Amino acid sequence: MTIHDLSVPVVHGRDWYAEAGCPPVSLEQVGSYEEGWVSHQLTLMVLNGTTYLETAAHLYPDMPTLDQVPPERFLTRAFVVRLDGSRQELPAPSAELPGFRPDEDAILLHCGWDSHVEAEDYYHASPYFGPELQAWLLNHRPAILGGDMLSFDHPRDATMPFLHAFFRTGGMILCPLVGLSALPPVVTLCCAPVKLTGSSAAPCRVLAWTT
Repeated sequence: MTIHDLSVPVVHGRDWYAEAGCPPVSLEQVGSYEEGWVSHQLTLMVLNGTTYLETAAHLYPDMPTLDQVPPERFLTRAFVVRLDGSRQELPAPSAELPGFRPDEDAILLHCGWDSHVEAEDYYHASPYFGPELQAWLLNHRPAILGGDMLSFDHPRDATMPFLHAFFRTGGMILCPLVGLSALPPVVTLCCAPVKLTGSSAAPCRVLAWTT
């Protein structure tokens, strides 16, 4: 069995959004062996400043926060769907997903944007879902929708129409991911978020393996 880590490393100084209220990641050493204490770090970051899982409570106050989600929902079967990464507006896939279970299985979208993690325009030039892909995903209703892009709606569309529609289905989103190119078409997915009370999103370590 090969285990794939799909998580983006947390790096000091990373600033995907360059926006007010979204400070760069800060990793500060506050203890050391040399001082006769222990090695200890202090972290300051927005919850979506690295790979994160998010519930519909991001947009809807009546929906569950992460600490209210049953833990079994963090472990599921995932279908890896490859998209045409040459286009910023991502199209729907041509192939179907035989055996896919709506509201139970996950979908992981791969377009190759993980190669831009260190680029200054990683967020603002992120690929996003075209109308046909949005309709395809809303029809499939994945329990978890992941991708190697940082934005599902157009990065400059503050109304987030796709996320509003998707979150009403009860699904969760998982992004950004790396290394999807190495995965087979179907994997077992584990995404374990930090258990933050009352939060809609939290950083998580994402692992995938074949069954």
